[in-house]
Amino acid sequence: MTLYMKLGGRKAIMQAMPRLRTRLEQDSCFDLSKFRQEFETSDDLCEFLTFLSGGAPFYDGKPVAELLTPVCPSQETYQRFVDHLVAVLFDGSASGEESVLRDVMERLRPQVLNPKPVAPVLVYSAKRETLSA
Repeated sequence: MTLYMKLGGRKAIMQAMPRLRTRLEQDSCFDLSKFRQEFETSDDLCEFLTFLSGGAPFYDGKPVAELLTPVCPSQETYQRFVDHLVAVLFDGSASGEESVLRDVMERLRPQVLNPKPVAPVLVYSAKRETLSA
C-alpha cells in the first residue's frame, strides 16, 4: 500500500492544505508573501504531494525547487516546513509512515536548497544557410 493510500488519498491531502497554511502563517520563520499563491490559486503543492506519496504516476507542475525554495530558503526553514507538513498530514497520530515521508523529503532537500540550473533543451535545429534563404 502506498503512502498516498495510507494518508487517505487526494481528499486528505487537500484537506491538510488549509491547516498547513495556518501553521506556516503562525510560524515567524516563514514569509508566505511568495508562497501565498500556492494556497490560493495553484494546486501545484497538492499535486506534488500526491505524486510524491505515490498517488499519481507523474507530476507536471512547477519544479520542486521553484515550488519550495521561495518558502524554504535555508536548512532551518526547510526542516520546519517538513515538520509542519508531517504534523498536518498525520494529524498528530504516531505512525511509521511519518518516517517514510521524512525520508522522501530529506532526499528532496538538495534540490530545494541547492537547485542546479538546467541546461536548455534544443528542440529542433536548422542549418544557418536554411535560415538565410
